[in-house]
Amino acid sequence: MRINVLYKGVLVAAMLCVAPAALSAAPRAGQPGADTVESGKGAFAINASDLLRQVQIDAISVRNRVDRLQVRLPDSYENGWEFDGDRLERVRDRVNEMDKLLSQLRENESTALPWQQQAIDRIAPTVVNLSDTTQEAIVSLNDNHGRIRFSNLKDLAGDMYNDATRIEQAIGNFEKYADARQEARQLRQTLGLKNNP
Repeated sequence: MRINVLYKGVLVAAMLCVAPAALSAAPRAGQPGADTVESGKGAFAINASDLLRQVQIDAISVRNRVDRLQVRLPDSYENGWEFDGDRLERVRDRVNEMDKLLSQLRENESTALPWQQQAIDRIAPTVVNLSDTTQEAIVSLNDNHGRIRFSNLKDLAGDMYNDATRIEQAIGNFEKYADARQEARQLRQTLGLKNNP
């Protein structure tokens, strides 16, 4: 047991000594041997991460707006159906933005990193479903503005909330996966281990 603790202490000390040397030996941006962001796949990989993060931010916005709509649905409509229509229009704006971002991601999917391609494939059907459900909710509200309680708006709002949550969580999980892989790769390089453990 004591040997195991000593071994761990030596390993940590060795990492602390090796890491600065490895970092100082690594080529800096603009130097020969340094990876440049402007190179094809690398450039889109970074851009794809930004686009996926924006889809995630939009999904969070949609979820929060729909959550506030759901809170109002059981109550009497003191502010009238126009208030809910305005909220749904804002949701539709965010969902339309997500559609545009997804189109950009799809156009360049072949140059994205494998985890980004999987993230795009995972969220695409849910974004499409969210878009369809949002439009259906707007139609339902317009058709039933005098009798909201008899519409299917509550069920549609629940579906929208769930879709937005799924999109946000999927992107978050793929980003955690990519970060963990990068961290493992850096640690493997620092320790001088081969790529295949």
